[in-house]
Amino acid sequence: MKKYLILLLLIVQSGFAQEKTIPKKDLETIKYEYNWKNESYLIVNYRFPKDYCPYENYGELDKSYAYLNSKVYSKLDLKNHRNVFVYADKLAAKSILDKKNHYDDVGLYFLKKLLVIKGSCYGVLIINKNGQYNYILGEYSSKDIQNLTDSLK
Repeated sequence: MKKYLILLLLIVQSGFAQEKTIPKKDLETIKYEYNWKNESYLIVNYRFPKDYCPYENYGELDKSYAYLNSKVYSKLDLKNHRNVFVYADKLAAKSILDKKNHYDDVGLYFLKKLLVIKGSCYGVLIINKNGQYNYILGEYSSKDIQNLTDSLK
């Protein structure tokens, strides 16, 4: 009986320990769509659809962008990172989309494939060159960004 319990625990643990990796074909598309060139990491600041959030999460996007840059990203060395802002609701974000720093979620890939948990308004996702990724839903700090990056080294 003890052997079966240990075997069951190992199976369950290995299921939770699986690495999150984006398929190579999808990774190439992400690199193209979000202009990710030589940097080792892509930081995706993600804004969920309006109906996922209990409040208006698409108001004052420019102020939100400025806040994140001054309070979160100014404390980090981003030389080896491509930092983009991605919006699930293309129409609500139309005024800020520039295809340089602000993008729509092309085909809602991030929403449907990587960030499938409802109930959040925003979050951050970091992907390394090998397609491994990790994310935080909700508010995040410069320390969180650094920890996510470190977890993908």
